[in-house]
Amino acid sequence: MDKLKSINPYQQLVRQSRKLGEIASKSYGQTVNFLTSDIASIRPPWLQPDAGQERLDSMLHYSRDILARAQTVILPNNLFPDTIVVDRTKITITQMTFFWSYNTLSIRFEDLLNIETSLGPFFGSLKISSRVMNSTDHYDINFFWRKDAIYLKHIIQGYMAIVHNKIDVSNMDKDELLSHILELGHDPDA
Repeated sequence: MDKLKSINPYQQLVRQSRKLGEIASKSYGQTVNFLTSDIASIRPPWLQPDAGQERLDSMLHYSRDILARAQTVILPNNLFPDTIVVDRTKITITQMTFFWSYNTLSIRFEDLLNIETSLGPFFGSLKISSRVMNSTDHYDINFFWRKDAIYLKHIIQGYMAIVHNKIDVSNMDKDELLSHILELGHDPDA
């Protein structure tokens, strides 16, 4: 008791608040552990993800499969390169306008109408026509290397044929799909 009398009220208050803090933090940790472990195991077996959830998960997984990517050549009249990325769900066109400034356009394959190439001895251009363009009915991307423009056209044209004919290719791996796409998209005259 003599020891308690020698402690001033401020020190006693600090000691009690520390004990209360230890109890509160321990209780908080136990509550978090309970909520993360026990409630997750309560999920009934009949409450499984529905077909829509599985389809969304599959779509997210396959949208990360990049089928083709190309960038325009940097030239004196084209200082800021444009980029096209083709995945299983869409085409993404990124147009650089200035340093760290760009416009991005994504077009679903379902909305594509046509793709054209204009080829020269070194460079090629793509013209992508879509049904959802607001100000124009097509989008031009210039100054690809010739081989990149041809490859992009074959990939986009082949995959567009697959999507428009509603062929399910979700179970195909990327390499097998690319070989089929290139075969479908190849121009017989080229």
